[in-house]
Order: sequence, then C-alpha cells, then structure tokens
Amino acid sequence: MERYYWPKPEEDLLGIRESDHALRVMRHREGDRIVLFDGVGREWIAEVTGRRGRQLAFRRIAERRVAPPPWRIAIAQAILKAKAMDLFFQKAIELGVTEIFPVLCARSIEPEERVGQKQARWTEIAIAAAKQSGRAWLPTIHAPIGLGALGRESSSYPLRLFGSLYEGAPPLRSLFAAHRKEAERGVLSLIGPEGDLTPAERTYLEDAGFLPVSLSPTVLRAETAALFCAAAFLYELADEGSGRREEGVWQKRL
Repeated sequence: MERYYWPKPEEDLLGIRESDHALRVMRHREGDRIVLFDGVGREWIAEVTGRRGRQLAFRRIAERRVAPPPWRIAIAQAILKAKAMDLFFQKAIELGVTEIFPVLCARSIEPEERVGQKQARWTEIAIAAAKQSGRAWLPTIHAPIGLGALGRESSSYPLRLFGSLYEGAPPLRSLFAAHRKEAERGVLSLIGPEGDLTPAERTYLEDAGFLPVSLSPTVLRAETAALFCAAAFLYELADEGSGRREEGVWQKRL
C-alpha cells in the first residue's frame, strides 16, 4: 500500500501536497487502501472515501504505534552544493539516521542567509525518503548551525567523530571497535565541506572532544563520506532483532 505523511490526526483529510500526489499521480479512488504516518511513531491503515475539494478524504481502519529506532545515529554534515546536499538527506534517512545537523563551516559553499531558506526543502526530502523506506519516525533536522553550537548541542552523544584526511587518524573500524560501548549509546560523525575543515576547525573539534577518524584509503566526496558513516553505523548497531523494518501491532478501530 502507498504511504502518505499525515501530521494532523485530528483531520480525516490529507494535506494538499500529499492529496495531489494521491489523486493526480497515484489516482486513488473510493475504496482504495493506503497507509498514513505522522513521523513520530503512529501509523494507520485507511480507506479512501472520496475527495473534498483538492483533498483526499478517508476513514481510518486500523492503527499502530511503532517504537523509535533502538540506535542513535547522527550526522553533522557541512553545507554542500544543493544537489549533493539533497542526495545526502535522501540517503541518510533511508539509512536510518535519527538526527541531522547541517553545519556552516569556514569553507561552506552557500552563504548563511541562503542556507536558512533550505530547511523546508530538506524536510520535504526527508518525508519522501521516509515514505519510500517505510520509516515511521522522521529524523530530527536542526537548523543550520556553526561548529561552536554543534559542540554544545551534540554533547549528549558519547562518541563524536570527524572525518580526517590527515596521516595518523585511526581507521573507522579500529576506532569504532575501541569505543563500541559509547557508540551503542549514541554516535555522531561530522563530515567537513568540499574544501575540507580548516586547521583551526580541526583543532576546535579535538578540543571539544571529537575524535579524528580515517574513513577510507581513498579520498571520498563529502556526501559519500557521510553516507559511508551512516551505513557503517547502521550495520554495527542494528542487531538481528532491531535490523528489521520498524514494526508494531495493528489494532482495529471501532
């Protein structure tokens, strides 16, 4: 069944954007069944009852609550060019990332005033990715922040890393193994911009408790490095039970 984002459970109508997709693209008709989710762990099976103006109307048949992911995986991604940043958001949600910090660095491409206008687009991309990948929980997407604010706002993560191209940075595999207990309580990886972090930024991060890590023997593009981290963390932290799709017990509505 097709999935649709429905953040307002007090209304038995889909929003305009989701209704346009359901009615014009998917051509749902009365009697069709769809799945709705609110992004914070609730899902419903619904039956289409018609349309009201431009909006799709439905009745809820069953619902369930889905527990949040048992892992905490955060990516702090320095602002990239638009297409690369869009790709990052799409794939990070598919890979189970639970929190995203867009970061303004000294070598970020976009000026701060333009970046601030893009959060709505990133949220739309996250919703579409959650629909496609079957996630019941949307990740927390922060407004763009600087490194100083990142250091403060990410302090709850026991393991914080940043990608480094410099000789002497330990490889991710060995560093993760040495800090696995911390990672199981929450891991965050910062990936620098296309021009890399400046020496001053690297020094600040290390002073703030971030550990430099080498991600690959080859030089990865920024968005590739971020998604590599997300995939590696999900692989390590999703055990046999929690590695399945998010689940819950469906309850019929009376």
